[in-house]
Amino acid sequence: MNEFSNPINNNDELDDLRLQMNDLKARLDRTTTLNEKLMFNSVKRKMRGVHKSIRKVIFMGLVACPLWILIGYTWNLPWYFTAFTIVMLMASMTADYFINNLEVESMGDNLAETARKLIKMKKMRVKQELIAIPVLIGWLAWFIWELQHIGLEKQLVTGMAGGAIIGAIIGAAIGLRIYFKLQDANDEMLSQINDIQNESN
Repeated sequence: MNEFSNPINNNDELDDLRLQMNDLKARLDRTTTLNEKLMFNSVKRKMRGVHKSIRKVIFMGLVACPLWILIGYTWNLPWYFTAFTIVMLMASMTADYFINNLEVESMGDNLAETARKLIKMKKMRVKQELIAIPVLIGWLAWFIWELQHIGLEKQLVTGMAGGAIIGAIIGAAIGLRIYFKLQDANDEMLSQINDIQNESN
């Protein structure tokens, strides 16, 4: 028997091994592409969820504006207080829209840019809350002060002030719940984008 293997057989084995490696690489590439697509679809769904939450918040604000005009007229509140309340609501809705206005369909164009925008969105929400909370406290104190100067009975003023405080606490709790929900959604999207980038490298 010949001591050395047939070179032709060796070449065939190398070709077979090369074909198997190429096939395995192609399968891994397809799996990676599918995983990236699934993860990015999940990112888009979360962003659509953020947009849906913001639309609900804006809808509630739009409903609140005419209600406050009616309340101001019915309770004979000063026009400047009612005007400030409407401006405050409009400013909050405008901020909500522009802070969270990230186009879903453009998110895949540049993942690094999308991640940067999501981080900026989170920071802007924090700034919005840091402004909104003291403004709400100041507005509530002003509202109670106005109630005491519109000629209502003391018992009625006490009841209305108590109702306003309870309403403000409930509203703040709902607002903070939405805030943390949106921030968590951004964290999840950033984590998934990071996973996609790692798989692409």
